[in-house]
Amino acid sequence: MIHLDTSMLIAMVKVTDAHHTTARKLAATPHHFSTSAVAWMEFHSRPVQPTFTLALRSLLGGGIVPFDEKTAAFAGDLYHLTRSNRRARMDVMIAAAAILGGAELATANADDFQAFLPHGLILCLI
Repeated sequence: MIHLDTSMLIAMVKVTDAHHTTARKLAATPHHFSTSAVAWMEFHSRPVQPTFTLALRSLLGGGIVPFDEKTAAFAGDLYHLTRSNRRARMDVMIAAAAILGGAELATANADDFQAFLPHGLILCLI
């Protein structure tokens, strides 16, 4: 399973995004994809065309993974362990969901997730 972070959700549907070609190549692979509810919310925090939502929903065979109590507690631990700052809170939550889901994380912003690698995060190499 591969979780798509917000940057990859955007890159999948926005043809002018610098990572669009890479995202589309990833989508063409035989992997199963999902995303966390946090990344889905972040994606929808700007206007989104309904056709984009439908296209992504069809790609996300693994669904949108809920951000539950267990994930919230683990994200809090990760936040503390990595000495993250307020700006990184969404990234911490997205990383926690991927780790607990046993999924690799596909992102266009790998630098934002480096601190979580020693704690079990696996980045999908695109």
